[in-house]
Amino acid sequence: MKKWFFSDNGKVTGPFGLKECNDLIAKNPNLYAWHPSYTHWVPVSCVDEFEVVITPPAPPIEIPQDLIEGLIGEEQDLISTLDRVDKTIKITSDSLYEIDAEVDNYSQVTHNLTEQVKVAVKSIEEQYASLQVNLANAIKTDY
Repeated sequence: MKKWFFSDNGKVTGPFGLKECNDLIAKNPNLYAWHPSYTHWVPVSCVDEFEVVITPPAPPIEIPQDLIEGLIGEEQDLISTLDRVDKTIKITSDSLYEIDAEVDNYSQVTHNLTEQVKVAVKSIEEQYASLQVNLANAIKTDY
C-alpha cells in the first residue's frame, strides 16, 4: 500500500494510507501531495488515486448598470478635466515662450544702453579732463 505525504503551506504531514488521504483531502482540497515515486510535490487534484471533489468557483457577479454608468460619467468628467488641463498647459507654455523672447529682447536693449552709457561717461570724463587741463593752464597764466 502506497504511503503519501502532504504539504499545507509548507507544513508536512504523513505518511498516510489512501483512506486517511481521502479523509484529509475532503477537509482541505488545497493540499500538495508527494510519494517517493514522484520527483516533486503536486496538487492533490492532479493525483488520480485520490477522491478529490473540486467545487467550481461561483460565476462572476454582473456589475449593476447604474454603477457602470456612474463610472463612465466619472471617466468622461476626468477626460474633460484633462482636456482643460492640456489647454491650460499649452497656453502657459506659449506665454512662457513669449516672456522668454521679451526677456531676451530687453536683455539686448539693456546691454546696448549700457554700452551707450559707457561711451557717454567716457566722453564726459574726457571733456572733464580737458576742462581741468584748460583750467590749470588758465590759472598758471593768470599768476
